[in-house]
Amino acid sequence: MFKTFLKIAARQLWQGRLYAVINVIGLAIGTACMLFAAIYTSDERSFDGFHRHNPQLYRITSSYHERGERISSGGTGQVQGPAFQARMPEIMHYARVMGGDIYGDVRHEHHAFKLQLLFVDASFFNVFTFPLLLGDARTALQNVNSVVITRRTAMKFFNRTDVLGELLQMDADPSAMRIGKPLVITGVAEDPPANSSVQFDILFPFEFMKVSFDDTSWLNAYLGTFVVLRPDARPDQVVRKFNRIASALSQTQRKDHPEATTITYGLQKMTDIHLNTQEIPNQNGESGIVNTSRPVYFYIFIGMAGFILIMASINFVNIHIASSMKRAKEVGIRKATGSGRGPIIMQFLGESAILVGISMVFAVLFVILLLPAFNHLAQKQIALNQLWSLELMGWLAFIFVVNIACAALYPAWLIAGLTPIETLYSKTRLAGRNPAGNVLMVFQFAMAVLLGIASVVFYRQMHFIRSKNLGYNPDQIVKIAIQGVRDVRQVHTRFQNELAGDPAFGAISLAGEFGNRDVVVKGQKFLANVRTVDTDYLPMLEMKLLQGRNFSRAFSSDEKFGVLVNEAFVKKSGITEPVGKTLIPDDHFGKQGLTILGVVGDFHFNSLKERIGPMIMPMSTYYGGGDLWIKIAQNRKSYAISRLETTFRKVVPDAVFEYTFLHDANARAYATELRWQQIITLAAIVAIIICSLGLFGLAHLAITQRRRETGIRVVLGATGYDIALGFSKNFIRIIFIAILMASVSGHYLMQSWLGQFAYHAGLPWWVYACSGAVALALALVTVFAQALRAAAANPVKVLRTE
Repeated sequence: MFKTFLKIAARQLWQGRLYAVINVIGLAIGTACMLFAAIYTSDERSFDGFHRHNPQLYRITSSYHERGERISSGGTGQVQGPAFQARMPEIMHYARVMGGDIYGDVRHEHHAFKLQLLFVDASFFNVFTFPLLLGDARTALQNVNSVVITRRTAMKFFNRTDVLGELLQMDADPSAMRIGKPLVITGVAEDPPANSSVQFDILFPFEFMKVSFDDTSWLNAYLGTFVVLRPDARPDQVVRKFNRIASALSQTQRKDHPEATTITYGLQKMTDIHLNTQEIPNQNGESGIVNTSRPVYFYIFIGMAGFILIMASINFVNIHIASSMKRAKEVGIRKATGSGRGPIIMQFLGESAILVGISMVFAVLFVILLLPAFNHLAQKQIALNQLWSLELMGWLAFIFVVNIACAALYPAWLIAGLTPIETLYSKTRLAGRNPAGNVLMVFQFAMAVLLGIASVVFYRQMHFIRSKNLGYNPDQIVKIAIQGVRDVRQVHTRFQNELAGDPAFGAISLAGEFGNRDVVVKGQKFLANVRTVDTDYLPMLEMKLLQGRNFSRAFSSDEKFGVLVNEAFVKKSGITEPVGKTLIPDDHFGKQGLTILGVVGDFHFNSLKERIGPMIMPMSTYYGGGDLWIKIAQNRKSYAISRLETTFRKVVPDAVFEYTFLHDANARAYATELRWQQIITLAAIVAIIICSLGLFGLAHLAITQRRRETGIRVVLGATGYDIALGFSKNFIRIIFIAILMASVSGHYLMQSWLGQFAYHAGLPWWVYACSGAVALALALVTVFAQALRAAAANPVKVLRTE
């Protein structure tokens, strides 16, 4: 019996090998896409799952009301962790972590590197699971000048890991300068895995940071506080205790800050931080957390992969039903001779299962071959051995069962349900006249057109970002960060002297970013972004001065009492004639008033996702700034960078030279969107290919089954165009319905996506027309090519048996 079944299956697959190849290729591509989505999802969900204290490991979060808006943060101040543990037996361990986006220059003898720093409590290794290769986790961070480095850091400096007791230096660091001792390596940790939200090159004791920055305020939120709760602790009760304790201990500080009365604390599971389902900001990475993502990304990935797999399955269903109609008489004879519905279903199901199984093998091969490209595109570090995990094998089994159930069971059940009279008297419906098949094809092409629309919209938005006038010219501008306790004004002056007269360099400006600060104008208090600049900043960046004047060395008072503002500041403050008016910034810039010298045209100092806000620009030569901005000449890039490095090592010999082009820094703000543009474009191409394969198979099958009709039409004088048009009408109607469906849903989805940008490209009608036209053109080419080929055949050969 089984041998007979295999013989029949092999014979049928060979006779219909064209359709078998189409089905295998389509299902293999769809399954490979779904496997990649499963790999991506599995990696995203695996973040921070390796810590031994999960699920009792939490991060303390904070939130408060400001100007009618609820603002959440993943950070706390320095005091919350110790205060909560001292008063709450529910907390087993706590550790404060500051860093993530903090980098410092660390030196050993003549070798210096810029390393990712974390300042942590001595209990860090009690809270997190980062194994030590060398050293004692209980004592490694007890001394103020002790440090723990990672394996890769040890290899950088010493080319070995046996480095306990070796000494490191941090030049120009305020804490290191006050301590007056070198840093002693007391531990070597394994490199944090790629799926860790906490990343570091070197760990410093929290007390090291406190030497230069000790803060007792309950109102700040700039570092991460992590706690391990006892197994019997209830998180909701712990949160209530947090807020009672904080309210009691911070009463005095809250009196002077009315908005502080709204501060509340919460808990977030460590394993929830990466996907950040609560959408809690991470304080620019200073809370120790990096590598954050959003669940919407893997929902999109799974959705696209699922669409492509469904499209491949629709091909399978339609082609399998249509091609199996040729076996209607076989089904009728088997039923007439006593065969039941069950054996017939098993026969067709078995043949389908063979095709699905072959496609799964090819899908796995595709995944193995394309894994490096996938890692590059998705910014992942997934190793080949991770493909054989139990989770992924489970996904493979699930996809196999779903393919069998959806793509094979329905055609087998439908064909086996034909009666002998229907089959033996040729009353079965042929391909292209099946309403269910038409509905499936509409859905299939609608998904392909929708992906095409998304691809065009993503491309237009990225082009809009690249071509938008930012209010300044970022071309040929190099930024060099000057870190540590250094006289940046002296560094700036020396750079100007060293590079003076060199035609490869233009202006050299000193600038600094201080974030948002409170500003008072005419009794009105609001937040404004603060950026220190000098006299060369505006002309170097080709910014427009709308009113007043720039800073000038001819006026000595400009340095301390002058300030420039942008248009948004003028609108926010309501000043009608801003030049000459006074504003009062926060304490960092003194409480003396600053006089507005000029109004600068609005420019995008943040990404295009944010609207341009108020900005003030005091002078960096008085208030300081941490970046050198240097204009270099066209076509002198290599020479200019080499000269800058030489000058830097001469002026700041104990620092690490790093530079970035302003244009590249702007582009990095949209790296995620650019990556998803590439992914969606690739998905759209794959979807169109699968649709075309399916349409080719159906059209070929329909034309083959109607070849005698075609021959008769040719004999009666029909042209190739008439025949092609007749075969195409149903397909054209299907595609037009699909374009309409995709346009409606695509408009809603793309409007929603573009809504995250304060400035974005529009959605003109031709975006939908272009995507639909591509799908329609491919369909017409596919169907017309086969129909014209059939019309060109000799009708004598077709009709000789009639």
